[in-house]
Amino acid sequence: MKLEECGAELGVAVEGAGGRAQRLAAEGGALVLSEGGARLRVWPLHAVAVKPDLTSGAVLVEAGGETLTLRCAEAGRAALLQLAAAAGARAAPGAPTDAALAALLDDAEPGDADAERRVRRLAERLARLDALNVAGMLAAATEGGGARLADRLEAGGAASGALAARLARLEALTRAAPAALHARSGAARADAAARALLTELTDIYDWLDNPALQDLDALPEISLGTAEGRARALAAAEALRDALDAARAGEARLRLGAVRERLRRLARARDALAAALARHLNNALIHLGNEATAATAAPRARAHHAELAPYAPFMRWLKCTDEKAYAALLRVYCGAWARVYERDVRAAAERAKQELAHAPPERVDALLDEVLTLVESTCNAEQDFCTQFFCLDVDARGAGGGGSGGSGASGASGGGAEARRASDAARRLRAELFPALEQELVALVQHIEKHEPYGAMRALACVGRRVLRGGEGEAEAGAGEARWARAALAAVAVAAKRGADRVVAERLAALPDAVKQAARKPKCGILSFIPELEELSAVCEAIFARGRRADLDRWYLALGAAQLRAIATASHPRTPRAVLQLENYHRLHACVSALRVPALDALRRDARARYADALRAYVTQQFGRPLEKLATFFEGVAEAVAGGVREDEVCYRAAYSKHELRRLLALYPAHEVRKSLHRLYRTVEKHLSEEGGLLQVVWRAMQEEFIAQHVALQARIAACYPGAGLSLPLTTQDILDAFSDIAREH
Repeated sequence: MKLEECGAELGVAVEGAGGRAQRLAAEGGALVLSEGGARLRVWPLHAVAVKPDLTSGAVLVEAGGETLTLRCAEAGRAALLQLAAAAGARAAPGAPTDAALAALLDDAEPGDADAERRVRRLAERLARLDALNVAGMLAAATEGGGARLADRLEAGGAASGALAARLARLEALTRAAPAALHARSGAARADAAARALLTELTDIYDWLDNPALQDLDALPEISLGTAEGRARALAAAEALRDALDAARAGEARLRLGAVRERLRRLARARDALAAALARHLNNALIHLGNEATAATAAPRARAHHAELAPYAPFMRWLKCTDEKAYAALLRVYCGAWARVYERDVRAAAERAKQELAHAPPERVDALLDEVLTLVESTCNAEQDFCTQFFCLDVDARGAGGGGSGGSGASGASGGGAEARRASDAARRLRAELFPALEQELVALVQHIEKHEPYGAMRALACVGRRVLRGGEGEAEAGAGEARWARAALAAVAVAAKRGADRVVAERLAALPDAVKQAARKPKCGILSFIPELEELSAVCEAIFARGRRADLDRWYLALGAAQLRAIATASHPRTPRAVLQLENYHRLHACVSALRVPALDALRRDARARYADALRAYVTQQFGRPLEKLATFFEGVAEAVAGGVREDEVCYRAAYSKHELRRLLALYPAHEVRKSLHRLYRTVEKHLSEEGGLLQVVWRAMQEEFIAQHVALQARIAACYPGAGLSLPLTTQDILDAFSDIAREH
């Protein structure tokens, strides 16, 4: 059945997905599915198949690999059959339908004049298609077989069908409501823009009508002398800053004339309020400074801090809004109170100098401590006040519109540059507030150094303890900034250390003069610089008992090494060099040993070794060989034995006979030996000094030397002259008794 034979439009009412009422109709060679006057789908009649199921009322529409299921009412089933026949229900396989033939005829080219030419053209096209088909099959077989080609074709067909179905659905939705999406998005944007505009207008209205800024012209007239007036002024100042910051944040607002006019008025009010605040604070600072300067006695400690503390929020506000006024107030404060602090420190230093004139040396520490306590308490209190009052930890360039209660430390510590700027500002403020502090303290230390020989050491120990204690306190508290007092005391400690080093250097330079003065005395004795070292060590050990002693050990080492060298080069016209050295080395060794300082162990061992060498040299030089002829005789005996003569045969030589030995022994009777020992003791006593205290030590060393020589000679007699009954005039016990008796007699 052809559509042209229907004579009228063929259509039927159907029910689509979701129960929507739709219409399926054949119109002008196409099958159309519509809903409410809008076309949902359109298919060519020759490419669509309509399959009705009269028992269930279902209708299947197949086109392009897509299947659409519809439902039809019982009343329209007859028309549905006609529509199915018109849409191209095919008769038999291989027999072309009317629609297929029409499509084939429509494919004709304008040059085809008859059916034979058209058939030839179609045959040529079919041959080309067959060739391409065969080539494709061969290529597929080469790549892995026809199964793979079939799988790919099937997969491609499925993907194409899915894509076509999706495209069809999107086209249907677009045709059903083409402008709905654009309408919805446009309305939403308009609503959002309206809401944003309302919010912006509300913000501008609130900004223009701020209750805290109702009467801008009356702000400079607020009284700052009362707590209520300060609270009102601070609230107005913060509101002004917030209003100006909020206006600058939105550049678009600046296009409004009302906003620009309001900004000009706010700026004028801010300048007027800043001028009023600066004027009031300037008068307060000058008044308090004049009161403190005019006071005959010392002003009440930190009284001005309590009076100025309520104005700290205003200084913060001025620092953020008017840096010029802030800097001017800072200069006024420093100029007023620098004179006060300079006067107080100078007065305390003068009192300490006057008391030093009548005070014992032990009082130096207490007097210096009083001055340092005053300086430390004043500096620390002033630093804490200035940090809070002048907001040294707030960066004016980075401070926002935060409240006045904040310290701004978190913002200032946000980076190393801000911390350095805050530290530099604090350092400059300290220099302006205390311009003569270090000079006064250094002058006091120099006065102490001149007043007392160990004054520089006392000052160094006193100041050093305070500096170290201050550093430990800052480390425990986690302080991020250096304390002003510690910085000042550190400079004073450096001056005191230089003074102490200068004292030690002067002592080192005086060593050659001490040696020259000792040479003018009848007997050299102990050089003067060794008792001075003993005195210095005793005093300095007491001074540095509670403090750092690195400098003290360094001084000991320098003085001890220099004194060793001075003793080695010293000489005296009437005192043997060995005596001079053994007495002074012994005294220096005793002094260094008494200190018990590990850093001086090498110096102590050196002094001990030099003392032993000097003692040995003196004993050898002065004692010599008391039995000289006997010693010479037995030296010859030793040479003969060394030449190959047996010891028991030496006596048969004329030069070393028993008779010759008896003659020599007769030359040294016991009383003569005692007389020579008496003369030796008097010589040693004349050489040694009483302050050295080494007479008994030297005499004991000579006793040991004599006994050693006596034992060696007696052993040689026993070996070379056995059975001859020969022996020395004194036994070992006689020698010990003789030395003891001589020592007691003198």
